Amino acid sequence: MLLSKVMRSSRVAAVALLVLFAVTYTTAQGEVVTLTDDTFEHQTQASSGQTTGVWFVKFYAPWCGHCRAMAPTWSELAAQVDGTGVIIADVDATHNPVTTDRFNGLIKGFPTLLLFRNGGMFKYAAPRDLESLLKFATETYAEAQKHDVPEPPSTFTKYFSVATRALAVFIIDAHGAFAAAGMTATKDFGNVVSGWRDGGFGGLINSAKTSAANSPKMYGAVLLLFSVVGICFAILLALITAPTRKDVPSEKKND
Repeated sequence: MLLSKVMRSSRVAAVALLVLFAVTYTTAQGEVVTLTDDTFEHQTQASSGQTTGVWFVKFYAPWCGHCRAMAPTWSELAAQVDGTGVIIADVDATHNPVTTDRFNGLIKGFPTLLLFRNGGMFKYAAPRDLESLLKFATETYAEAQKHDVPEPPSTFTKYFSVATRALAVFIIDAHGAFAAAGMTATKDFGNVVSGWRDGGFGGLINSAKTSAANSPKMYGAVLLLFSVVGICFAILLALITAPTRKDVPSEKKND
């Protein structure tokens, strides 16, 4: 009795698992699958056999106009390949540096379209209309050069990719901040000069106060920077100009 219950429970669990796989596969077939650094290799199995199907992956950047323009076509393609064994997916290259760096030999701009099939990868380099994309995914991919799929990155490579991206984002943000600060300072300098011309010393002071009130963070940071530099300079100057202790001759010490 107990054995038959266990067997029935096992059958139910197996059927439920098959239904889950079927639902998941159907969903993947009908819509664009979003891949990340954490899920790319697990879902595509690009370097380990690809038992999950053929994957046509778009590497894109959110700021790329061409990527945004082809987004509707990419979604249509996902519906068109339903039943062919091809899964349409995309990777946001700006937020997934590990996967993007893994295929940087083929990713030279955005969008980059790579088809992963039979343990190899094929780069798409034709018009981005629906018909051409569909033919490549199911037929004409064989006419393109087949590239070996790079092995999944090591732990060190992953950290290096993440750190490099973080540094690049910091540099870009810092450059943007300095550029914005420069434009603000240039405009405020013009206002201060106009205040001097129109109202003399009083006009200059009022214009300077207004500029500082409009950009308190920027000018507060500047004052703090000048204060720190001033303090460091004062300490350095004090160390340089401080009187040195002269050694007393031994004869005078004995006296």
